[in-house]
Amino acid sequence: MKMICINCPKGCELDVEKSADGTVSVTGHTCPRGEAYGKSELLNPTRMVTGLVRVAGMRKPLPVKTRTAVPKAKIDAVLFAMHQATVQLPVAIGDVIIPDAAGSGVDIVATANM
Repeated sequence: MKMICINCPKGCELDVEKSADGTVSVTGHTCPRGEAYGKSELLNPTRMVTGLVRVAGMRKPLPVKTRTAVPKAKIDAVLFAMHQATVQLPVAIGDVIIPDAAGSGVDIVATANM
């Protein structure tokens, strides 16, 4: 599988292969981060998720994000959890808005003070 590493501006062109015994080999990287990225993308791809959450009594929503990356298979469920949530003020940057969003093991946190 060919992919472009997104860990730095270099954008190394990786070739990632999984052998019959389950080992993963990565070529084309110029640093250890590229190798780790290629392996994780093949075995368990994850993404940061950003969104907006309703604020009780206000029209302006609160911007939020996942504290860490979530598995791609959980993104829709995490977005749905954000859609269903309503937060009460005051809120500070980094406050946990939704703990363990959609059973992902990742918290949704505020990215603005309100």
